[in-house]
Amino acid sequence: MTNIGLRELGAIVPGARRTETDAAARPATAPRRETPDPASASPLGTIFAADLPEAAEALGYDAPLNLLAELAAHARTETPLAIGLLGRSGSGKSLALLRLQRAIEALSAAARDAGSTPFLSKILTLRIDAADIDGFPAAALARALHSRLAADFPALTIEATYTARDPHIAAREAFERLDAARNKLEAERVSLGETDARRARLTESVLYEAAGSQVDAYASAHRAQIKNSLAGFGVTGDPILGFKDMVRAIADRSAAGARTSFALRAFWGLKGQTKLIVAALLLALSGLGLGMAFAEQTTWLGWMRGNEALAGAAPWFEAHMDWLLTLRQLAFAGAALALAANIWRALRLIQMVFRGEALLQADLSARRRDFDGHFGHQTRRVETLAAEVDRLSRRASEAEQRAGGLQAANPALAEPSPFSADVVKEQAQRFIAAVGALVQKSGGAIEAPQRIVIALDNLDAAPASRAREILAQVRALLGPGFVALIALDPRRIALGGGDDDARLDKWIQAPFQIGAIAANADYAALVGAILGAAKAPPPIPSPDARQSALDEPLSEAEAKLLADLAPLAGGSARAVKRFVNLYRLIRAQGPNHKGALALMLALDAGGTEAEIAAVNDAIKGPRGELAGDIHVDFQKGGARLVKALDAVQAAEGKVTVDAARRAFAAARLFSFHS
Repeated sequence: MTNIGLRELGAIVPGARRTETDAAARPATAPRRETPDPASASPLGTIFAADLPEAAEALGYDAPLNLLAELAAHARTETPLAIGLLGRSGSGKSLALLRLQRAIEALSAAARDAGSTPFLSKILTLRIDAADIDGFPAAALARALHSRLAADFPALTIEATYTARDPHIAAREAFERLDAARNKLEAERVSLGETDARRARLTESVLYEAAGSQVDAYASAHRAQIKNSLAGFGVTGDPILGFKDMVRAIADRSAAGARTSFALRAFWGLKGQTKLIVAALLLALSGLGLGMAFAEQTTWLGWMRGNEALAGAAPWFEAHMDWLLTLRQLAFAGAALALAANIWRALRLIQMVFRGEALLQADLSARRRDFDGHFGHQTRRVETLAAEVDRLSRRASEAEQRAGGLQAANPALAEPSPFSADVVKEQAQRFIAAVGALVQKSGGAIEAPQRIVIALDNLDAAPASRAREILAQVRALLGPGFVALIALDPRRIALGGGDDDARLDKWIQAPFQIGAIAANADYAALVGAILGAAKAPPPIPSPDARQSALDEPLSEAEAKLLADLAPLAGGSARAVKRFVNLYRLIRAQGPNHKGALALMLALDAGGTEAEIAAVNDAIKGPRGELAGDIHVDFQKGGARLVKALDAVQAAEGKVTVDAARRAFAAARLFSFHS
């Protein structure tokens, strides 16, 4: 069975159902007050309702929460994993958090009796109220975790406590190696950044700095020609530098548009070119005028003879009428020469600049290959060092664990330094790290849970800065072996610096939009749950602990479709990985069209505003297929969206508007976009 790699998830879109609870009939009138019989009172016959568990069924929470419970409890889900229940205050986040915690506990308990199961059977859950966290968050988290572990796993608690209180010399050396590796990693990252910066300004380097390039050799060999040509256009200064500036102006823009713009400028915009065109035009008009004068000689000669002042000149003009034809030919010849000079000057400059641009592109192509190879090497080096840092970090945690039960080589190191300002903080961090390491080694000599689930509630009650501090500590402290369930209002938390929703993917891998369900909830069913409905559909069954829909393998067609949609899903490895994991997670939930679901997930992960707007226009149209007239709406989003739709239809068949609507709603339900 292959590893499904459920980590850094994006939008998760299971189907959601709403059910109503049973209710007893109530009398229409109450003529007199009577004391009710407690034995016959309905358990839902409350006079003032609190948070009823049945409200989750009425609001449609159970189906998606069951899916999240499978994710949190699956044996092959990679940790650390953070599941976010997102919504505004009053939308039901705390209720959903409680239901999700109970669903994980129930699934783990069922796995213990299921025999063969894909789920973990020993999961420890812990609920923490943010309002109860005082002082440094790591200490409060470690204190709550210590209290919870002490009841069920005392040996694990003792081992982790020893590790936190008595670090060994080996642990200190492991951390020194870790620090050295981190310093080297940072140095390599700086080198990688410098390489990337040099690659970004490669054009300037080849043109102005690099000696021996093809364009530099061409400019040196044709210096006189370039100088004379540029001088004719009024370009002063170093002719080679002016020539390279023209080449750069073409290279910095798109090839077709830049070449056309420069060619037009060469014919019209440069110095002297406009004068030549105007001169050619005036000479051509003069030639036309002389031709008309010759053709109409009878008329104007008659006019001259009738004028006493000009009568004497008429015979001379009549005798030399052939001169008009000669002057006309000279005017046309002058116009042709002026136009030819304009064209020749422009073509000579265009030929030189275009040749220089072609040589520059050849130089850039060769240099880019070298830079890409070096950049790829540096990137792999950074990735290798990052993996080494992770490995040394795990080894340091293991060294701390081993040192907890051994006699320290130096008794002076048996207790933390009394001069340390953050003794409690350091011990809390080491304790949580040791617990995570022991959880990862579940099945060893020390009995430990296979996974620890921490539910963090009431973040909205804390100030925004305090909530951010708590989230930062949860993110930093909970490593492998931990799953965090976090209920929060993204708009109130205000994670800072730009679009808050877009930043949540660094904190939370699996978002669930409680607010989206609350906005479309069947509140009539909720009233029935509070007052007691007469009839209700059967509740949604709990997940089967003997099997999981997450284990269903992908077909070759689906794998090809995901590859075709990867460009739409985003320009980063994180976005593409989240898109693939998300599709693998929810594809078996149905009844969504698989192709439409993959398209909407890719659009939600990396679609532009124009692409999302085009899809919105398409799914608001008439029922039918996303083709034909509706295809025009996709074309508004650009070629990338149209190509993605074509790939979906080729892989999974035509997509109806109804299927697209369901897939779009599903993607938005489990999304970072509120």
